[in-house]
Amino acid sequence: MTSTKTSRKTRNTSSPEDQEQAILAAAGAEFTAAGVRRANMDEVAAQAGVSRSTLYRRFPNKEALLLAVANDLYVRGMHRLESAVVGLAPADAVVEAFAEGAVMISEDPLMRRLVLTDSEMKGITSAITGLFIDMVTNRVAATLRDAGAKMPDEELHHAVELHVRLVISYLEVPTTDERQQPDAVRALAAKYLAPMIW
Repeated sequence: MTSTKTSRKTRNTSSPEDQEQAILAAAGAEFTAAGVRRANMDEVAAQAGVSRSTLYRRFPNKEALLLAVANDLYVRGMHRLESAVVGLAPADAVVEAFAEGAVMISEDPLMRRLVLTDSEMKGITSAITGLFIDMVTNRVAATLRDAGAKMPDEELHHAVELHVRLVISYLEVPTTDERQQPDAVRALAAKYLAPMIW
């Protein structure tokens, strides 16, 4: 259990959709504070204001809950990246998406914990890494196509997949200097990655 507990919230009698959002918010806070291994499902239920049976009916175990939290984080992150590149040409969109991604990692404690610091996350999600890469690649390729990319679909897909794999590697083994700063990420993307997209 986490070391700092707050009092139990009153029972959440909202719609199932609102209850699920409350569960995801509570789980995100618990994973951020305690990490994957020490996160406590009973604490999540208490903070979401739902019963244990309601929590386990929707998420039968911690892994299922973690994957739901990670998916919610992915959806919100993709919306933020897509908003950052609205109206930009394809090469500029690549640059801004990388810079915005660096800002998200530095600003969002849950994302930072799951992507950079929690070794348990890698073990739990290793089976879906390929699926995650495909999902992100398809979404980013579609965004770049909407931004005006003219290159053939197969080439665009391959270039974006390479970008995604580079990002994952870069995040898993981060540098310890100023290259992690948004301006440095923007410059790196402009020099090496943007020319791959046309």
